Amino acid sequence: MTIRIKLILGLCLLLALLGVGILTIFQTRILPDIHNITRDHRLVDLSRVEQGVDQELKRIELALHDWGWWDDTYRYAAEPNREYEQTNLTQDWLQHIKLDLIVIVGSDGQLLASQFSEAGQALAGRFIADNLAAQAVSPLLKEGGTGLMLSPVGPLLITSCQILPTNRAGPSRGHLYFGRLVSHVLVSELAAKLRLPVQLGLVAEAPSAPLVRELSDQATLSEMTLPLLNTGTQALRISLEQERPFYQRTLASARYSLTLIFCVAVVAGLAAYLYLERALVRPILALKLESEHFGRIHRPDDQYFEHLAGRDEVGQLAHAFAQMAQRAVDQRSLLERERVKFEQDSLTDPLTGLGNRRYLDQSLATDRALNRDVNRLIAMIDLDHFKRVNDRYGHDVGDLVLRQMADLLRHCCRQGDTLVRSGGEEFILVCRGIDEDSAYGIVERIRRETFVHRFGNGDQALRMSCSLGFLFCLKSTDCSIDEECDKKLIKIADQALYQAKSRGRNTCVGYRGLGESDSGVCPLSNIDGALTEVSGCCDRSKGV
Repeated sequence: MTIRIKLILGLCLLLALLGVGILTIFQTRILPDIHNITRDHRLVDLSRVEQGVDQELKRIELALHDWGWWDDTYRYAAEPNREYEQTNLTQDWLQHIKLDLIVIVGSDGQLLASQFSEAGQALAGRFIADNLAAQAVSPLLKEGGTGLMLSPVGPLLITSCQILPTNRAGPSRGHLYFGRLVSHVLVSELAAKLRLPVQLGLVAEAPSAPLVRELSDQATLSEMTLPLLNTGTQALRISLEQERPFYQRTLASARYSLTLIFCVAVVAGLAAYLYLERALVRPILALKLESEHFGRIHRPDDQYFEHLAGRDEVGQLAHAFAQMAQRAVDQRSLLERERVKFEQDSLTDPLTGLGNRRYLDQSLATDRALNRDVNRLIAMIDLDHFKRVNDRYGHDVGDLVLRQMADLLRHCCRQGDTLVRSGGEEFILVCRGIDEDSAYGIVERIRRETFVHRFGNGDQALRMSCSLGFLFCLKSTDCSIDEECDKKLIKIADQALYQAKSRGRNTCVGYRGLGESDSGVCPLSNIDGALTEVSGCCDRSKGV
């Protein structure tokens, strides 16, 4: 079977799997997600209705407290009087505060007064005596609280509180009860407030968890029940029968989108085949012939792997390419890696990872070859009393200090500066294209950062210092800069380092040279006379 046929079969298999995957995802993920989203929204609506009932109970409770913790009510509970009843226990007050009953029970359990709305007239009689006056509703209402209870007329929102004076400091003189029937008026208020088709009714079953049922693709029925205080076999049912206006639209949109994705995939598969046939199949066929030729002859000066017409098999191509890779590419890659490694090892200090003296010489030679005529800072850095570290803590700690010093110098230098370890605890820094103030700043920063840094490991934190000798060279196009000149500049920086160490260490001594005078540029032969000492940091704090 040729590679073209394999490619066609592979693309057909891919499209088939894509179609099956799209159908599977639609059935197992998208449809359930749509149902779950609908269910979540319906549960939220049920929760809103439940909160609406709670808010109505809280409203009644606020009105109850205004009456129950009132001095007039407190006095009435002790000595009932006709004036209080005519003023407060009226139909107008019930209508004003949207209640269906007001009941006052004395501290001895005797009914003192009651008032009912027209809808609540059926609550009088045995219901009051058996429930409210006897305080047999539930422990929640015995000491004050809110809840739902079953009455002869239907479910009732009931609240109670102890009768106390305004300051609530006196003993209780009984209980005050406010109630509102779950009637069509309350249902209409909730429906208008929540903008939901709320239905409240009594069911002969125990309270249960919220339930969402799909009546059809166009409607759902959501139900939940709330417990009643005086019965465990009946409950208040909240039901919402709602339409599903977005379900069909979402379903159609999902089907359309998935169909469009599959069509795009078919077009993309065709385009991919045309591209792969031209970009891969033909070159692979030509590559097979050329690789066989390369494996037999293997002449580096010949031109191979050109675009030629031909036929090929994947297995033959792999075999031919393996021959070519084993005979040429692997060997050449191995030799190149070894060459790079040897070159890197010859220019790198193995302990610190910095360049070595040979790397410095090569860098300066590159500057000379490119005729770089820029300001330069050449600095010699030496760790003070480093021998004490090796003698006191051992060479392992000494090596660690050198690596930490190398990291510190990298942090203090600029990107592109040449930093090498010239030997032992001595480092050389070359900065190009730098102004005088920046050069002095880098030198002082290295001295200061070294002094405040803590070297060593956690158990042996060491305080070190360093001495620096440096030379700041101004650019001079008239001076002949050669290898001898570079050696002399490094020697001057080394002499400055010696002076810094002789002045007590932890200090910097530097010179400025190759500056322009009134008579022109100072020649290299007179550099010693042109040098001017420019800085000396006199912090004598010692290190180790």
